[in-house]
Amino acid sequence: MLRLRVMAKFAGLLALALCLSGCIPGDSRVEEEKDPHFQRGINLVNSQDFKGAVEEFEKALETNPRSAAAHFQLGWLYDNKVNDSAAAIYHYQRHLQLMPDSDRARSVQQRIRLCKQELANTEFPLPNSQNLQREVYALTEENRLLKRQLDEARNHPGAGLAPLPAPGAAPAQPIRALADNPIPIPNPNLNPNPNQAASANPPSPIRNPQSTDAAHPRTYVIQAKDSIYSVAARYGLKPSAVLAANPNISPTHLRIGQNLNLP
Repeated sequence: MLRLRVMAKFAGLLALALCLSGCIPGDSRVEEEKDPHFQRGINLVNSQDFKGAVEEFEKALETNPRSAAAHFQLGWLYDNKVNDSAAAIYHYQRHLQLMPDSDRARSVQQRIRLCKQELANTEFPLPNSQNLQREVYALTEENRLLKRQLDEARNHPGAGLAPLPAPGAAPAQPIRALADNPIPIPNPNLNPNPNQAASANPPSPIRNPQSTDAAHPRTYVIQAKDSIYSVAARYGLKPSAVLAANPNISPTHLRIGQNLNLP
């Protein structure tokens, strides 16, 4: 009989110790949410004072560092209101470590993955879509230029096909442009003495009426029906090179009278 009384008293003391420590399943979360700082944090969230709510939940963690409920609230605040993905990931993970069987575990894991993606995009931003669009347009115009040269070579078999330029170099002047403006070749019979100086009136170089330097024109004024492709073809340039020299000009919105820089 005495033995039974001792065992009953021991069981009562054990139950009391479990209640005081909050280790009874289902009671720990309730006890965490009864913390005064936690309660004030909830009230501040409801009143849209998110900065003050963060401070109160941090104080709740100072009182009880193992408060899974406070870690969840901080993770949610940093994720949705403060925009601090790194802090949100930390508090979400601490919540799962302290409460692996949390009824929010699935949604918390999903938010952790999304926060990691946002953090990665901040450290390694994706290419600018506008720059990608310009590159696609430049490649398209370059392809049209090469196709046009190929068609001209097929229509004039005797002229041959101009060689493709090296990567990054400007293409050679189109065949038709060279045929319309042939470069004069000096006649050696006109200067029988090899030591004699060159003629006082050498052949003048080809000049472009719209530029002071035909090989390296500075600017071009956009005319009606002009495009990046047509201007590049006129000066024997790659459309991508013309676009690179005019980063602030949209290739699909050229205006008559607009100045275009030429490399």
